[in-house]
Amino acid sequence: MKFYITGSTRGLGEYLAKHFKCKSFNKPLALNADIEMICNNIEAGSTVILNAHASQLEYVERLKDKCNLVVMGSIAAVNFDPEMAQYSKEKWELEKTVQQLALHNKYPMLYLQLTSSSYKDYSTVARSIQFWLDNPTVTFIGYNINE
Repeated sequence: MKFYITGSTRGLGEYLAKHFKCKSFNKPLALNADIEMICNNIEAGSTVILNAHASQLEYVERLKDKCNLVVMGSIAAVNFDPEMAQYSKEKWELEKTVQQLALHNKYPMLYLQLTSSSYKDYSTVARSIQFWLDNPTVTFIGYNINE
């Protein structure tokens, strides 16, 4: 199976790209502007990790009938952060949409509700994705705050 990832130049994305041997979509591509070109370059039946915050909901809509999706969400979706109101709103909409789509979608989807501490725990996130790959009926994994 082929793996793709958005946002893998550092941190968790870089770790996951290496761990799953992903083809990466990063700069010089503009993840918000080059959506159509990026989606056209993803092989049907593959697995895509939507790590970058850039246009995640649009990627989900375009790829949901083409491949398996791992969507990096945030605890900010349910614990609204007034200092990051737009981010919280976007993550809430993303979580709600993925949870609805994942129930009946042809291709499996996994929504990871990350916290600041889980985002730094690369190994646990990678093991969570591997668990889902082995058990694709799982649609949601949430993490606690361990700081």
